[in-house]
Amino acid sequence: MSEIVVLGAGMAGYGAAHKLKSAGVDLSLYEKKNHIGGHCASYVFDDQWVFDDGPHISFSKIEHVKKIFAENIDHDYFEFEANVDNYWKGKWIKHPAQVNLKELPAALNTQIMMEMIAAHQEKDPVINNYQDWLYASYGKTFSENFPMKYTRKFHTTDAINLSTDWLGPRLYKPQLSEVIYGMLSQKTEDVHYIKAFRYPNKGGFVSLMNGIHDVADIQFEHDVVSINLQKKELTFQNNKKVDYKYCFSSLPLKKIISLIEDAPQEIREAADKLAYTQCVLVNIGVNRSNLSPAHWRYVYDEDFYTTRISFPSMFGPGNTPPGAGSIQVEIYFSDKYKPLDRKPEDFIPIVKDELIHMGILNPLDKILIEKAWVSPFAQIIYDHDRKENVELLHAFLKENDIFFGGRFADWSYCWSDESFLRGEEAAEEILSKLAVTI
Repeated sequence: MSEIVVLGAGMAGYGAAHKLKSAGVDLSLYEKKNHIGGHCASYVFDDQWVFDDGPHISFSKIEHVKKIFAENIDHDYFEFEANVDNYWKGKWIKHPAQVNLKELPAALNTQIMMEMIAAHQEKDPVINNYQDWLYASYGKTFSENFPMKYTRKFHTTDAINLSTDWLGPRLYKPQLSEVIYGMLSQKTEDVHYIKAFRYPNKGGFVSLMNGIHDVADIQFEHDVVSINLQKKELTFQNNKKVDYKYCFSSLPLKKIISLIEDAPQEIREAADKLAYTQCVLVNIGVNRSNLSPAHWRYVYDEDFYTTRISFPSMFGPGNTPPGAGSIQVEIYFSDKYKPLDRKPEDFIPIVKDELIHMGILNPLDKILIEKAWVSPFAQIIYDHDRKENVELLHAFLKENDIFFGGRFADWSYCWSDESFLRGEEAAEEILSKLAVTI
């Protein structure tokens, strides 16, 4: 029997293994793929192009996490302040749009301003969903021209179908004076909730996790195919069976429930109600580096598949050959609301046409590399089925000595440093259990 089993060599698995190792506890770590990273994986093509599994940059404010990440790359990182903007009906608008509306027609801005004033005067608005929150924060016109359009592209459903417990600092709620100033001035203050970013100079984002090899002997290509709670037994695709006393899992919550042979019907039904997005990532390398003034760009127009554009060549100098630039485009789908209906490579020509239309590429650019794949778990959809079902599933797992952490195990919109911390927190729960049983 393995006392402690850790499933997944992603950021949360790293956090759990790090905490357990620091406490002197032996563990066995199993990873489905043949490399580390999980959602934070990086892929290298032709020995010179690095694309992460979705845009990743480190902006942690947690000192011990920053220290671990920095030591894993020998403090060899690129640090920058991000420039971010938005594409809306042929215009590039500084981010966040709500305080940078000078490019909009005067009549539209007048309507936005009048509604924002009315919204700010409303006392104790009733907030039952994300649409209610948007109307109460920004008024109807701005909400329907900007965040509600983006919601349909990014979350694959309407704002009325979402809760508000994912927001945190993600949407800036300005003072009216800021909105007016942004309608009149050519230059506005940067109010993005994050200022400083770090990215490894070589090896991609996953390099921040190099230390996982020091805290665990990882068994790669071990895909769990079934879990028996009665026996406390894991079965892997290669027919290997492992007994455990306590298990930490960073597997997606829906996934791990589906693997449990003896899960009650109500638990299976709760897992079936959870919604998430898949992301088609279209990655393009170009023979020039001056592709964008912004590090990433949001696209509101709903007649474009392109949802968000990032430029890995601007994140770190090791991501492209000298003098070249790279682009990563995200397109979102979900089984529940907007099923993916074609192969990822089918989007490459579509995306290139959209980038030309937006002025990011031009027809004379030489494309040096183009790759597309699906990230099968991309974002949590915070619809109204989420909260109570997640609570039920988490309680069930803990009752059966399976602890969890990470974006898709917690089923929450947590960033990479938060995933690491959630792994540590879950490991502490296991350590407290061990202390009781010793």
